[in-house]
Amino acid sequence: MKHGNNFDFLRLFFSFLVVIGHTIILSEQPELQNNFFAAMPNYSVFCFFIISGYLIFSSFERLANIKQYAFNRAKRILPAYFFVVIFFAFFLFFFSPLSAADYFSANWFKYLGANLVFLNFLQPCIDSLFTNQFICAVNGSLWTIKVEIMFYLFIPFLAFAIRKMRLSHKNVILISLYILSTIYFYFMSKYNYSVLAKQFPGCLNYFVVGILLNLNKDFFTKNINILLLPAIITVYLEKAVFMETIFTPFALGIAIFWFAYLKIPLKNFGKYGDFSYGMYLIHFPIIQIFVAKGFYKNDPYIGFLASTVLILVLAILIWNFIEKPFLTKSISRKAAQ
Repeated sequence: MKHGNNFDFLRLFFSFLVVIGHTIILSEQPELQNNFFAAMPNYSVFCFFIISGYLIFSSFERLANIKQYAFNRAKRILPAYFFVVIFFAFFLFFFSPLSAADYFSANWFKYLGANLVFLNFLQPCIDSLFTNQFICAVNGSLWTIKVEIMFYLFIPFLAFAIRKMRLSHKNVILISLYILSTIYFYFMSKYNYSVLAKQFPGCLNYFVVGILLNLNKDFFTKNINILLLPAIITVYLEKAVFMETIFTPFALGIAIFWFAYLKIPLKNFGKYGDFSYGMYLIHFPIIQIFVAKGFYKNDPYIGFLASTVLILVLAILIWNFIEKPFLTKSISRKAAQ
């Protein structure tokens, strides 16, 4: 899936939109306020889910080997995740007013433990850090990793359940899952359970859209130009007029599919590395540090530029020294066998 499409570019693009959106929200600077970009973190995350549905389901079907599938998913997502959680848990001591004895307390161990097992909601903050800011969370983006992992666990069950079905029956199953997920999201949101609404059942419709696009690739390739305009109109009407999320996941999927296979020179965009995951993991605590030190308040635009450049540089380092070595080592070992 790394060649012949623009998915590498899309992943980096959506990561960049998340960085912009969270900078606007967390900095609370009037000069940076933009409602359009401030809404981007959620939409970009959902677009990531669609891309995951498209690529990961296809990857599992090609392997048809649960052990290899689990190993591939683990080596891609865990090393960088564990590094970021552990690194900032220690590094942020230098930004805390507490002594070492007070900082490395039971609260700190609870933070570290909860985040290492993807239960970020149990302890998003560390005592004395970012207490006067928009939120005290060290890394408010990590909740999505839990959702992504739940999807990884769900894929084998779904794939084996529908593997012998005709395409039409597979589509019925997937559309049914889409509807159930959308209903769950609607009622959880309606009764103000927004945190629960965004968890795996409520986000499953986005993953399902990616799977539908993959299984029906020939149909969508043939009709994508016809479907694109109605998809754009659907997103606009739902979000700007009716304030609902019923057909938006599918409409976003149409737009992603259209761009992913658009004939533009971006198909080798990721040849120097995939920095999107590192950007996503590391941006939130960096922005929080910049807010705490007043860099955005001193000059919002210079602060935004400096934090964005630093995030990109750190993402490149994470790719080259953590993500890539694990992936390369695994590939080399497989070749030797």
